[in-house]
Amino acid sequence: MKREAQNTAKAYENLFASEQIKGSQHDEYKAEDNSDIIFTHLRFAEMIFPEGGIMLCPISHVKSKYVGINCERIFGHPHDFLEKLDLADFFQLVHEDDLHPLKQCFAFIKQSEPYDPSAHRFVIRYRVRNKHGEYVHIQNDNLAIKTSNETYLYLMVFSNVSAEEKFYHVTLDVFKQGKNGFIKSYTYNPKQEQKGITPRQNDIAKLIVKGFTNQEIADQLSVSIYTVKNHKQMLFRKANVKNSLELANYVRQNY
Repeated sequence: MKREAQNTAKAYENLFASEQIKGSQHDEYKAEDNSDIIFTHLRFAEMIFPEGGIMLCPISHVKSKYVGINCERIFGHPHDFLEKLDLADFFQLVHEDDLHPLKQCFAFIKQSEPYDPSAHRFVIRYRVRNKHGEYVHIQNDNLAIKTSNETYLYLMVFSNVSAEEKFYHVTLDVFKQGKNGFIKSYTYNPKQEQKGITPRQNDIAKLIVKGFTNQEIADQLSVSIYTVKNHKQMLFRKANVKNSLELANYVRQNY
């Protein structure tokens, strides 16, 4: 698991690696390196996300490591312990089943370049082990704040969503800036081990991709519409999606 955590850390580092060519993503959207400006914007960020655990991207802002006090409550580890972690140490806390999908998410974000980081948010959900050895369900919001210097503050905002929704698959939601705020534009489901999807559920999933309604699926498989609805709800939970459209997208990516 240690090697897999190190590989995941490298995949994260690669998000911020410049290709050393003029006009590359990170040449154009430079990270702020003035500590006074950084911490002024961090205070602003903590006002915007009062319940969130904020970390400063350790790759973009090497000289200004920051782990917000809320991270202690969210991750279930002492604040001083979290402050001492490097990237590989942090990813060793991630559930081993979630490490490879996380690498896929980071690769997907990298392939999305070039993009204005202040107009995009990448929200990833995965599991992290607390100090008691229990896994908590984390939502990791990756975003950037543009400063008056035309530079960027790269942040990770964490939330513990265990009480709201338990999941067993890593997902990535892409949000883009619209007229009325950020709007989800895409959900990426990295390929990962299926959690006990039955042959019947597999049949239903494939018919959903073809655009069949619940009644049409029931007729096609000679089962009741209530059976179809029950199987769909189980599929939603197993695939960590909320509706038939997201499930169809998930099936296309994983089958």
